[in-house]
Formats: sequence, C-alpha cells, structure tokens
Amino acid sequence: MLWFEAWPVLVLAGVIALVFAGQLIGGAYGYEEAIFVFGALSKVGLEYGLWWTPLTHMFLHAGWLHIAMNTAALIALGPAIAQRLGRDALGGLLFLIFFLVCGLAGGMTFLLLAPANVPAVGASGAIFGLWGAVARLAGPGQAKLAPLFSRGVARQVGSAIVSNLLVVGLGAAYGLASGAGVIGIAWQAHLGGFVAGILLIQVMPVRFHWLRGLPKGSQPF
Repeated sequence: MLWFEAWPVLVLAGVIALVFAGQLIGGAYGYEEAIFVFGALSKVGLEYGLWWTPLTHMFLHAGWLHIAMNTAALIALGPAIAQRLGRDALGGLLFLIFFLVCGLAGGMTFLLLAPANVPAVGASGAIFGLWGAVARLAGPGQAKLAPLFSRGVARQVGSAIVSNLLVVGLGAAYGLASGAGVIGIAWQAHLGGFVAGILLIQVMPVRFHWLRGLPKGSQPF
C-alpha cells in the first residue's frame, strides 16, 4: 500500500540506503575521511570550492543509528506529503523538489548559525521540512491547510522544539558515555528545514489522485 500510494518516499529512502552502503564500502577501503571531507557541508568546505556539498550532505550519514532514525522519520512523515503532491511521475518529482529545497534551507541555516569548521551530514533538515509541512495539514485526505498561526500548528512547533532538545541531549549523553565526546547535532538544519517546510507547502500544488474523479468545480473538503 505504501509503495502504491507514496512510492517517492520509498525511492528516496532507497537512494539514501544506497549512498550509505557506498559509505560503508568506501570506509572499508580507507576512504571514509575523504567521503566526509568532500561530501559534508561546512563553511570551510565551501570556501575551498566544494560547491556541491549543500546537496551531497543530505545523503550522507554518520552511522547506523543516524541513518535508522532519519529513515524511520522519512517513512513516517513522507507519505502524507507524497500523496498530496500526487502519485504519478510529476508527483514524485514534486516530492523530490520539496525534499531538496527543505534540505537546502536547513543547510543554509546551519551555515549561518554554526561554527565555520563544524561539518554537517544527514537528511534531517529535509525531514524536518516534511514535519513542518505535515504540521499544516488540516486532516487526512484534505486539501486545505491549517492557518499558519493556529493551535494545531503551534502544537507541532512545540513538538519539534522538544524533539530537537531531546536529540541534542541524547547526542551529548551518548557521546560522553561512550568516551567519544559530545556528539554535535545540527539543530540549526532542523530549524531551517522545519520553517521551509511549513511555508513551502503553502505554494505546492494539491494533486491528490482522487481529485481527478470529482466533477469540475466541486468542493472536495
């Protein structure tokens, strides 16, 4: 059912998994550091001409836990937006564009707020964009969006803030307990992606497949 209704989500999850497999293979041959140097996003990297990193950093992950959490969130949040954008080829393209724009917004916010020498990898900026978009949905299968300043949206914003605080705290606790030091979480990317998603969904087309069967001029909600 998920494949039929929201196949772009699974395709994107598959691409992320393939990239992670490439990371593992590259790491086995001693290229792990090079992959992160040339694929992660940072101010220093951009200054050295790594112009592609705002895109590539979204598909790299820092370990099994990182990719598992992001993939689970993608599969949980993505279908609602994928169905809204349509389940045909154009819908798949629109979903990819939405994902990338939110990820780029998250990356730009990271660059603005994070130290110059700190790199970022992961799809969580884009995934927080999906969360922001879901926060605007008025209900399952409805084409209308909830007002930006509404109680339901405010609750989702609060949940996103709490989630960020928990992830940052857990990253610090895990890093200290394992002896690896405090593990930094790119909360700046989460913030930028969430804001982008909550605004971008307003201008994206509504292309539920079942709208095609409605008489012209009828109201689906």
